[in-house]
Amino acid sequence: MVFLNGLFSSPFTSTDAEIDPTTEEGKKVLAQPVATKWELWGYYLYYNGDNGFTVNSYMVNILQYLAYKGGFYPDTPNVTGCDIHDDSKNCFVRWAGTSGIPVPSMMLYVQAISFSIQFALFTTFGSLADYGKWNKYILLAATIVGCATQIVPIAFYKNDGSSWNAMVGIMILGLISYGTSLVFYGAAFPTISDNLPIVRKARADPNLTRDESAYVAEKWRNHVSAISTVFSNVGFLVMTGLLSGISFIAWENFEFYAGDDHVLGNVPLFNFIATAVCGVYWVINAVPYFLSIPSKRQGPSLPEGTNHFTVGWKSIFIAVKEARKLKYLFMYIFAYFMFADAVSTMNQMIGITQAQITGFNAQQLTILNLASAVTSILGCLFFLWLSKRFGIRTKTNLLLIVGLTTVVPIWGCFGIGLKNFGIRTTWELWAFYVWSGLFTAPIWAWQNTMLAELVPRGKENLFFGLFGVVNKASSWIGPVVIGAITQYTNNLWRGWPFVLALFVLSLAIIWFIDVDKAKIDIANYLAEQDVIDGHTDGNELVIVDEKHVL
Repeated sequence: MVFLNGLFSSPFTSTDAEIDPTTEEGKKVLAQPVATKWELWGYYLYYNGDNGFTVNSYMVNILQYLAYKGGFYPDTPNVTGCDIHDDSKNCFVRWAGTSGIPVPSMMLYVQAISFSIQFALFTTFGSLADYGKWNKYILLAATIVGCATQIVPIAFYKNDGSSWNAMVGIMILGLISYGTSLVFYGAAFPTISDNLPIVRKARADPNLTRDESAYVAEKWRNHVSAISTVFSNVGFLVMTGLLSGISFIAWENFEFYAGDDHVLGNVPLFNFIATAVCGVYWVINAVPYFLSIPSKRQGPSLPEGTNHFTVGWKSIFIAVKEARKLKYLFMYIFAYFMFADAVSTMNQMIGITQAQITGFNAQQLTILNLASAVTSILGCLFFLWLSKRFGIRTKTNLLLIVGLTTVVPIWGCFGIGLKNFGIRTTWELWAFYVWSGLFTAPIWAWQNTMLAELVPRGKENLFFGLFGVVNKASSWIGPVVIGAITQYTNNLWRGWPFVLALFVLSLAIIWFIDVDKAKIDIANYLAEQDVIDGHTDGNELVIVDEKHVL
């Protein structure tokens, strides 16, 4: 009970009546509407639906399945269709004027294309999250497109494979909209957590030092980030549980392979049904959040001399310029660049591998994801409990999470030369899903809170937007490299050493980030900004030691 009370303690024990509106800090706090229970729970619920389940599973299965039906083997290029149960050789498809590339390479290139398009979009429009109500509008548009791309594939369930190219387009749109939703959902996180009543009171309390109010803000940012990630995994669990049950429905209208149970989960149609169900589930969970956003929740107007097409690039230039003044934030940018690409590429490689191992069996995929959903919730709650119970800091938790995730590429490297070990078998898929649920799922919560610790107050959207751009800039590199390795070696497993190198380098950089010194840098930075803005006379810019800032 104490454990649960600590995890789900209420941030609504204070009110704005306790804030003095005549002070400078009080005015800043009251300029934004307070976050309500309705808004906070709507925020959690949105992530419950936008859990990424189908875009990383069923849609991947559907595209590979259609590509196999429309593909060919190199020794019989004029014969269309590959055996989905034969993983001894790669199926090829014609791609960009070539005579043919392996389907795994095509899948990785599709990921790379989607991420490169996201990079172009976010560099131009990503910073609009800071201004007016653009965050809400862009998130709404991404949600509509994302839900549609998950529902539309059901139209291809009788396709003979000739439309696999159309599914490529849908997959790219789905990945772009899903990625956009994550970036703009994440951009709303600091604003909501910092406007919880208990945090607003601490921010405006003249009796608290900057460090003390920052501690309260950090505590609740950790809380909101971790609980929202838990809700994402709860949605994941609900979907996998529901679809697992549906997969066992008796089914006869299909030519089953020998030994297969005559159930819906062993029929390709199930992939198409499942992704449509996930799309509808996202719609249902997204509606409350958009209805709960306060009408006055918005940023300032666009700056003079900018427009919707230039503000993004100017913001990126400013963010990079400002980040260079903050050494440890700049270091974290590089670390994030590496481990975000490593995690994304790792998951894409597993998605391709599992389809080959299971023969595109949606039932096995669903049950594996059910195990992942359960362990992901346990993993997020465990690291949150660890930080609260033992006072373990964000950096230490992040190092633990990234370090434990590094086990996966080490494990995958054994598959280069072995056929029965190295993420090559069904039991290893089970082990991977449990391990990644416990030790990889929490990475997205703690990378957010680590960033929040290194970002100056008032610059959250600027730097969260920059990290969204960094994420998309990095995420196409791994798929391109692994796709090229697979294309020229005909062996997907030869890409694991590259993923391992990314993890090791990111761990090394995070290790040398000094969060305490970073906070001193932030205090100096904010004091300098106050002088520039004319709020102080410059006498505050004196560092006494690492514990006192005057």
